[in-house]
Amino acid sequence: MKSKNSINKVLALTAACALVFGACGSGEEAAVVTEAPAPEVVLASEECAIPVSEEAVSVDVMGWEFPSITQYAAELKECEAANYAFNVQFLDSAEAQNQINLDLATGTPSFEMVQGSNQFIVELAQKGLLLPLNDLIDKYRDQFALDSIPQGMWDLVTVDGKIYSIPMVANTQHVFYNEDILTKLGLTVPTTYEEAIAMCPKLIEGKYAGFQMMLSADWAWQIEYDNVLGSMGVKPIDNTTGQPNFNSAEGVKAAQILSDLASKCGGKTMGTYSTDDVQNAFQTGEYAIGHLWASRAAAMDNAEATKAEVLGKIKFAPALTAGTILGAPAYVDGYAIPAKGTVDAEKIFLAMLGATDEESQTAAAKFGGVTRDGVSNPEGPRNGAALSVSTSKGRGADQTHPAAGIYRAEIGKALIKMLDGVSAADAIAAAEAAYIKEATAQKLLS
Repeated sequence: MKSKNSINKVLALTAACALVFGACGSGEEAAVVTEAPAPEVVLASEECAIPVSEEAVSVDVMGWEFPSITQYAAELKECEAANYAFNVQFLDSAEAQNQINLDLATGTPSFEMVQGSNQFIVELAQKGLLLPLNDLIDKYRDQFALDSIPQGMWDLVTVDGKIYSIPMVANTQHVFYNEDILTKLGLTVPTTYEEAIAMCPKLIEGKYAGFQMMLSADWAWQIEYDNVLGSMGVKPIDNTTGQPNFNSAEGVKAAQILSDLASKCGGKTMGTYSTDDVQNAFQTGEYAIGHLWASRAAAMDNAEATKAEVLGKIKFAPALTAGTILGAPAYVDGYAIPAKGTVDAEKIFLAMLGATDEESQTAAAKFGGVTRDGVSNPEGPRNGAALSVSTSKGRGADQTHPAAGIYRAEIGKALIKMLDGVSAADAIAAAEAAYIKEATAQKLLS
């Protein structure tokens, strides 16, 4: 794998070829060489090995924060030595995605760089709101060792052969639990959704919240629904025709499981807490067990934000299942460039490279999964085994059929109404009708 100093090596080789033509040229006498030496390229720093920009570059970045992203934001700040200025803004995940959608849809985006999971990146790309990066990736592939990011990671942020992001965070969902609390209550870690629901009365009797997950946003319901349905081995729509598969016995069962979790385990918090809130609830001892993003594991050992009686007590287990596959998605997070930005896209791309190179990912690996082969950190979070099992035995990535975005929007809007008493069967039927209507109107079904 090439290191971040590859740029220096390439420049040195270029200069050597200019001065010693006989070694690098066609074999003519060295005396006939008239080429001037290649101009020196000044790199920002060892921490951000990109060329210093002749003109100041101002970059507004929008995203949501978790430990790995906090580190990548710090890596971006290192690139201020390249004559860049970064204004990194964080909101909770639901509001950040809403703001990005609104901003990019104006056609004159105010953000020069946006953060997103592969699902969100693909949806923005399918709307034509992001810039394809293929040419820039090819240009800088060798200098930044981009082939050390496996093809499967690139595939997650690719639509019709066009790549829209540099994957930097490898993520999934799995079980978080407070071992001391479960032991005190005589409970064991569940492996199925049914077992999770069954343990809730004893948790609530012990004055703790039942088994938890974040269900306060449409997209969160969609992800959790796909987790349950995927654990049964069912894809929500046909990959070839786009026809819906989710209004079935398995589809209604998956919705009923989520409805039961919300009504029997969640209380009010499951429908109101953001992902940040769920993380904080584990850190304060309000929550004893639940499904949460693997990227939040490092926060459990943050002594500044985690209560002393909880610190070190949160353990991790693989994701739940309702069948033979784990209900865990395959996700990556990365930075992307809006399609109609006013700042030179190559300069923005270089900043992205500087913040996601091998050195940067090694630093980020202290807080969670990363995407480059061979990159790790001995101080990484304690959920490595749960993350690995959940990813390797999980339901995989969200579908990328052209109609998949419509499905995700409609299933989320329908399922969240179960918080208001809509039945699982009615929610699924409503989602199917809305999906077929819109996908047919867009001529996406065959």
